Amino acid sequence: MRISWARTALVAAVVVALAGGGTAVALADTSAPPTPSAPSSSAPAPHEKAPAKKARALARRAEHGEVVLHGKGGDRTVDVQRGVVTAASPTSVTVRSTDGYTATYGFTPTSKVRKQKAASQPSAVAVNDRVGLVAAKGPQGLTVTGLRDAGPGK
Repeated sequence: MRISWARTALVAAVVVALAGGGTAVALADTSAPPTPSAPSSSAPAPHEKAPAKKARALARRAEHGEVVLHGKGGDRTVDVQRGVVTAASPTSVTVRSTDGYTATYGFTPTSKVRKQKAASQPSAVAVNDRVGLVAAKGPQGLTVTGLRDAGPGK
């Protein structure tokens, strides 16, 4: 089964968000261990969000991150980033996230670009466009696997 780059981005963003959130909770929790409670039912309470909704909510808040994925060909490192394009050319794009993190990514012939929900080319990406991307980290640096361009920011 082939996993789309969007699904990979979502998984990577959720893993990064969960890892960061879990660390924050672990560092903040200085209370005594919890007391045992009655077993919970397998169905979530009506006021709790379903796991998929929680994952999407976390992914929407993720700005950037790196995750190592295990596959048939071995491990591979994937970067995800969301932000505004600060420099663009047909061969590369530089993106700045709202927290100031900036990275430059190269395009390859296999890079998939979608601009405003339609298939596009790397040359269509412009400065000040809002983008989300997934990039493979390898010996050549960071190369775009997939990029979604929402057009100019507001």
